[in-house]
Amino acid sequence: MSGLILLAVVIPLVCGLVWLATSIASKVEKPLLRAAIKWSVLLVLLTLPFIDEIIGKYQFEVLCRANGIESADVSRARGKRVKLEIGERRLLEGTVMPIKVEDWTYRDPDTGEILFQHKDYFALGGWLMRFTPLNMGSSHSMFPGNGCGFVVWQRLLDHAQISVVTK
Repeated sequence: MSGLILLAVVIPLVCGLVWLATSIASKVEKPLLRAAIKWSVLLVLLTLPFIDEIIGKYQFEVLCRANGIESADVSRARGKRVKLEIGERRLLEGTVMPIKVEDWTYRDPDTGEILFQHKDYFALGGWLMRFTPLNMGSSHSMFPGNGCGFVVWQRLLDHAQISVVTK
């Protein structure tokens, strides 16, 4: 069923783009130049629906590297128990693709002192994945954009011998 949905979206899109590229190239008289223009225009038109996903993926990765768990200084929490507080998800401004952010704060469970903190990001996907049935109900993005990496988070906490308590 999902293949039929994909075909129902992709076939009309590609046919429309081929028609548009052919229309643009038909104004050129030289056959070789016409063919080159047609295929160049088609290539550009085919990538346009995915451009926000491509740019958004790089923005997401930069945000994760700069502010995600990998950037956190866990030295004050090394070998301790911590209480994790996750802030409310809010929409981040200034990105090509909608991205939400959460603040993760790790406190000493006894004193309440902040030991370290970082941000976690969630990509909502480009317009093609959000407004067409291409996501098939599973992911909003064409790349893994659901957080900055649970495996990295777990490995970092294990390496620093930090235990998260739910007190």
